[in-house]
Amino acid sequence: MPPVSRIVVVGATLAATGPAAAAPLDGNSYIIELSSSQYSSGYGEYLVPPLVKALRKERWRQTTGTEADIVVNVLTASDVGQWMNTAEGRTWLYTVSVTVGVSPGTYTLPQDGTPAFGVRADLITPNPDREDELACLIGLAARTAIRNYSAKGVFRTDGQSCLRK
Repeated sequence: MPPVSRIVVVGATLAATGPAAAAPLDGNSYIIELSSSQYSSGYGEYLVPPLVKALRKERWRQTTGTEADIVVNVLTASDVGQWMNTAEGRTWLYTVSVTVGVSPGTYTLPQDGTPAFGVRADLITPNPDREDELACLIGLAARTAIRNYSAKGVFRTDGQSCLRK
């Protein structure tokens, strides 16, 4: 797997939200890290906007370079699909997965991109290429990871609420 690249999301300004209770990551700075293949292939253009949208609601500061307190990354996966029984009969369905990682800035992501902490959202869908479902899964995984932040581990959440018909 190619090395990772830290990128700066231009134009994404984080505004402090209302007077909600302070979360453990409030006030920290962040940077989004994509793999070189995500960045060079243009796939980041599909991954970054929904991630930034979810991060805008947090009390985090966007930064550049290695001084970030938090590194946020996105991993995606999709299987080749299989026949499954549904209410309408047998349908060819795919499992699409998105993992959003929230790691300390000092954490070096391994080549496979596994974060120190993250949430994986899984969706069973008839079309693995729907941008709206991908964006929804990224937002769901990001919000869940931020809300349930822990020092380490990758946890799962059901992404079926992102299914579009």
